[in-house]
Amino acid sequence: MTDWWMIVSTDSVSIAEAIAAGDMAQIRGRIRPLRPDDTLISPLRNKTCVAYAYTISKVVQDAGDSSIDSDSKHRPFLISDGTAEIRVGPDADSLSLDMTTNRLTSNEEIIAQTDDERIALEPAADRSGIGDSTTPIELREGTLAVGETATVVGKPAPVPDDARTAADAVMTATESHLTVMNDNSDNTALRNAARGGFLLVLGLVLTVFAILVVTPAIPDLI
Repeated sequence: MTDWWMIVSTDSVSIAEAIAAGDMAQIRGRIRPLRPDDTLISPLRNKTCVAYAYTISKVVQDAGDSSIDSDSKHRPFLISDGTAEIRVGPDADSLSLDMTTNRLTSNEEIIAQTDDERIALEPAADRSGIGDSTTPIELREGTLAVGETATVVGKPAPVPDDARTAADAVMTATESHLTVMNDNSDNTALRNAARGGFLLVLGLVLTVFAILVVTPAIPDLI
């Protein structure tokens, strides 16, 4: 919910204006790597990017654990809009990626899609048995692709003296709240709000359950 509020309450400005103000700001610009070879290749869609996250799960109707594998990786990158350039240093928690979903039903398709050294499936999730005609597999992946336009919410800071970059400022997850999005900020805010609302309701339900279970036992404990 904090993420949602931070996104909707932060003004969108140019990168130059954000640097001049030195306060929390929402900026938007094109992504490029720090160096030409400082990139990643996403496992499922083979996109050249600076960050990716993916999940592989079984499509099941019950409430059991359907997850087969998931992972995310990221690199620092540069974002510019023609007015200035900022070096962004995200962490896993600061990434909020819109995921593209692909559902597969053929075992051959599944093996072909997941047969990649960047995907480290658990030993129990042997590729030869993770899919058949009755158990579809859902592949979801989001990326920050090179050349893509992305939105970043954060607080610009001066470039450290020992930093090897020509950027005008830096934004890092350690300096302040940071959110890096590959989607419209309004959509990201809604996703975060929905996730926060679900966790809030779940927490209230568990609290009520705990009270109902523990309260009758208190006299016995006393």
